[in-house]
Amino acid sequence: LKMMWDITKMVIIPIGAGLIFNRLFSGKVAWLDKLMPLVSMFGITFIIVIITAAGRESLMNIGFALIGLVLIHNLLGYTFGYWSGRLFRMDERDCRTMAIEVGMQNGGLASGLAKEMGKMATVGLAPAVFGPLMNVTGSILASYWHRKPILTDVEVSEVEQSLT
Repeated sequence: LKMMWDITKMVIIPIGAGLIFNRLFSGKVAWLDKLMPLVSMFGITFIIVIITAAGRESLMNIGFALIGLVLIHNLLGYTFGYWSGRLFRMDERDCRTMAIEVGMQNGGLASGLAKEMGKMATVGLAPAVFGPLMNVTGSILASYWHRKPILTDVEVSEVEQSLT
């Protein structure tokens, strides 16, 4: 029951507050719309710095292995997300979206759970490493796909006809 309450505090309440905040203030206070992404970015950075500092010794011992494993986990998420969409015959846009969604899962909940378990210096390191890597790899993949436009059904059939 305690863990359920902790998850509610870490996930449900912030999402609810964000939805209410967005509904009440979005577009109405221009300076606030510009400020909130910065507040979010600095908050995430602050949390990652605290976790990394708390787990300095553990990170020094397992850092490269952890980075390698997190990178493999992240890349497998993109791959399985994309090909799962293909398996279910989704169009290219949906497959790309699914790849990004599966590959870029949020490490924030894992960080919060590690804090609640009192294991920030060990368990909290994986999400602290995953967050920045997920943002870098996700940006690279999104940029790559941005340069490769998605063909419409009409364009695909025209290409198929020209090949026959």
